[in-house]
Amino acid sequence: MKSPPPDKKRPAAGKGAKSTTSQESVAKPLKVAFPKKHQPPTAAAFAARMPLALGKRFEMARTFLLKQKGVPEDVYFYGPKTGWALRYLSDGQPLCALLLHDDSPVGIISLPAAAAAVVDWKSLSSAGQRARKHAHGSPAMLWLDVPLAGTGVADFKAIVRGKLAI
Repeated sequence: MKSPPPDKKRPAAGKGAKSTTSQESVAKPLKVAFPKKHQPPTAAAFAARMPLALGKRFEMARTFLLKQKGVPEDVYFYGPKTGWALRYLSDGQPLCALLLHDDSPVGIISLPAAAAAVVDWKSLSSAGQRARKHAHGSPAMLWLDVPLAGTGVADFKAIVRGKLAI
């Protein structure tokens, strides 16, 4: 009787072995700035987590919002995947939120159709244009994620002004 043919030799896992998944398909998990519900951060802790230039832009957006009449700031927990954010209300309704997404400052704005009609979209920079293009929700209520790096702070302010105008 013949013995079965020997198996083909496979390379060891560390030498010349091909991975079944490419490195591009392996997504690194996002870093949540403040993930624990029972440990609310202070407002100063948000800017302290960023490099100086980004922290200044975050503070510019925060100062702009605090100067608006009737817009209080509170620290709000959005869940374990998002963590804590600074939430701003206008007449008891959500105006916007400032948060850290993977250690980058982001302003999130809910924009009703009437406010979207007031905003001069053509005057916004590429960051504002990209935020509008990637907005989600419905035509009646758009949700914009505006990065506050670069020219995003000016775009964020313009969009908030449009929402406060209605």
